[in-house]
Amino acid sequence: MASRLLTAAFIAATWVATAPIVDAQLSDRDRAVHVLNRFGLGATSEAVDAVVAQGVDAWFAAQLADEVAPDPMLDARLAKLPALALDNLKTLNRYNRSVPPKATREERRKIERDRRVPREHLREGVMLNAIYAPNRIREAAADFFRQHFNVSARKAPQMYYVATYERDVIRGLALDYFGNMLRESAKHPAMLYYLDNALSRRPPTKHDLKVVARQVRQKTKSKRRARESVEIAKQRGLNENYARELLELHTLGVDNQYKQRDVVNVAKALTGWTVRVDRKKYVGFTFREDMHIEGPKTVLTTKFPAYKKDAVRQGEGILVMLARHPGTARFVAWKLCRHFVHDEPTDDMVERIAEVYRRTDGHLPEIYRAIYDDPEFFAARSVGSKFKRPFEFVVSAVRVVGADVTSTAGLRGSLREMSEPLYECEDPTGYYDQAEAWSDPGVMSYRWRFAIRLARNQVKGVKLPQDFFDRHLSEAESPAGWKRAMVAAIVPGGVGARTSSALDEVIAAHLKKHKKPKRVELGRLLLALLLGSPEFQRQ
Repeated sequence: MASRLLTAAFIAATWVATAPIVDAQLSDRDRAVHVLNRFGLGATSEAVDAVVAQGVDAWFAAQLADEVAPDPMLDARLAKLPALALDNLKTLNRYNRSVPPKATREERRKIERDRRVPREHLREGVMLNAIYAPNRIREAAADFFRQHFNVSARKAPQMYYVATYERDVIRGLALDYFGNMLRESAKHPAMLYYLDNALSRRPPTKHDLKVVARQVRQKTKSKRRARESVEIAKQRGLNENYARELLELHTLGVDNQYKQRDVVNVAKALTGWTVRVDRKKYVGFTFREDMHIEGPKTVLTTKFPAYKKDAVRQGEGILVMLARHPGTARFVAWKLCRHFVHDEPTDDMVERIAEVYRRTDGHLPEIYRAIYDDPEFFAARSVGSKFKRPFEFVVSAVRVVGADVTSTAGLRGSLREMSEPLYECEDPTGYYDQAEAWSDPGVMSYRWRFAIRLARNQVKGVKLPQDFFDRHLSEAESPAGWKRAMVAAIVPGGVGARTSSALDEVIAAHLKKHKKPKRVELGRLLLALLLGSPEFQRQ
């Protein structure tokens, strides 16, 4: 009986996920639920109470100003992940060691394990911050920009640098200016390697090829090796990958005012933007004059001079121009509105937010504030209209039950099952945030499984509070009271008739089976059903 009802709840979630669940007239509590769902990675009853007590507007302003007290318990958890605090140089020297020729099998295994540590600490840190960090808007914004400026940590060499990318670029600048995030992402080793700009260089001249051949012959005494080296050198040259994604995904949007020649000229301007790896002194961005294609470049009808004494300024000027371009303002505004408001934001709202972007030079806190203040944010069309991505679903589920997370391995394994493993999206687009990308019934079955496992305390590293069911299913309460208490705890915005009826059936079946209700057993069924309900899948 319970399994059938849970299955029905998940199937229902795939087709009612976009239906608003409240009227246009919202109480303070309704507003708190909505803003926590959109800008807080999930509403909990405790958080809703705190936001209402502080005042929804005041809470939002304090979050934007970063006027929130640190969480000592979170800091203690993050302190156990030393890779998160290291710079690129220390990370590489500590975790990317070569295997000695006479290393034992165990020594080799340890070195291989060490190489995975920065990536594992990164993912653990992302999950812990998303669940526990007191500045909820920073975490929600970081979640957005993690996809907008996507890089993958699946492979070397970027796997060693993504921890500093997350810390210094994504979370570090989530409440800063868009232009600053654009510049720092462009110069970060993780992005330089991920989209191959570290390899982009001017094509070799005939003189360069002669030098290669001479050096190889002198070193190897082999004409064959020299010819092979020359052929390899000929293949090196301009790489357009980053330039194309810079225009298409990071700033202007697909086919928005730029042409192929603009892509090529941006790529040429960014030749020489690469990574210096000096294990004794420095690992990070560097500009190499010998890799740069000299001369002025024209991008979007704007001419950028050569700057012979400081050629890196040419690429920097292009980034500034792109960050301030009206096309970028509208594209970023549209993506933010789609993420925080509705899968299909209206043109009028997008234009209003784009105007704030232009007026504030892309100051992100003011843009978030404009989204919050916009009449469409709290409109009936928007409330409850978004469908949670797997990351949002898992984080909100753990937060709403107040679970103690000693390890995020089980949570990250569930995200992998749901097809959203952290920092593993190979497509530069990042993971999509529209309902159609995640509401397939096959994918939904993994949410059902996660909900049941979480309710049964079967997620590795995650434990429900010991008194969770005692608090919500007191012996003195009636069946109606159990249902009311569980709904208030798990879905602060309330549930619809279908879910309410399903809860009634579960309770009735339990009471028919047991003369005296078993609170924990019943509680686990109700919790799993609520986590799998259409209402909990919405935000």
